Amino acid sequence: MGCERAAAIMVIGSSLAHRASCFHIARTSSLCRKRKHDRVSHHHNLIRASTFLPRPVALATARLFGCNPGSRDARAGEILLSDDRDDTHTVPINLSALHRTIHVTRDVIGYPTYDVSLSLVDDEFMREVNEQTRGVSKPTDVLSFCFQESFLRPGVLGKVPFDIPENYNLGDMLIDVDYVRRRCEEDRRTHEEESRISAREEESAVIQEGEVVSESESPQSSIDETSGDDDEYEYTEVEIDEWDDRGVAPAMQRIYNPELRVHYLIVHGMLHLVGYDHIEDDDYELMVEREDEVLAELKMRLGVDFGL
Repeated sequence: MGCERAAAIMVIGSSLAHRASCFHIARTSSLCRKRKHDRVSHHHNLIRASTFLPRPVALATARLFGCNPGSRDARAGEILLSDDRDDTHTVPINLSALHRTIHVTRDVIGYPTYDVSLSLVDDEFMREVNEQTRGVSKPTDVLSFCFQESFLRPGVLGKVPFDIPENYNLGDMLIDVDYVRRRCEEDRRTHEEESRISAREEESAVIQEGEVVSESESPQSSIDETSGDDDEYEYTEVEIDEWDDRGVAPAMQRIYNPELRVHYLIVHGMLHLVGYDHIEDDDYELMVEREDEVLAELKMRLGVDFGL
């Protein structure tokens, strides 16, 4: 497997043949793509890099061709899904449900005639791609590889430079299901521990009936002894940053079903494909606001569990 993976990192010759085939990845063959200034996004960072992206073999035999949304014969773009994990039994994934979520998300963000692809991968493959594209030798939850190079503003693509079908493609997404499963388990344990701590604190804070609180234990006594006259007591206002519960990340924190969490990551990944980012504060505000809007629309159309 190691030799096969190494063999996948090769560049195709002719630029036209390369561009036509770069929409599909080869994991255990020699097909891959190299594009300058690819926009590579994941849950925490957005970088531009010249990358060699190995692609899962199941995607290597098909060619995606979207179309100009303004054309007379405009039609829905293709959605290419592939489950390229070595072990698909640990977390079974309903690809039909994923296809439906991508289809609706693409419609909500305004690019129904553009192609898009998603590959579900394992830790080893995601680590390799993450190292090649970002220099980080560890897996992550989602990576987005945007094919478009022109953005008028986040969520609004610029004009496609050449009006040919293969240029109407949003890009590729990779989701590491193993990573998502572990994060679900970690979040569950964290929240269970937080609940136990909170329960103990509440229990210890309750004054039992008949219990005498000594003067030294009384908060008011302490204030009275140190403050003197009311006019002399000063209050200091401290600005506290509250937990931001907007966007995909907090929305899925208490979702412990990894399959359902993958659907949330699709929303995040697809917004990266159309130019949203979250590195600068202003960009973050735009992205989490849009994530909430898309999630609300998806839940209205598909249900709170995305039809699973």
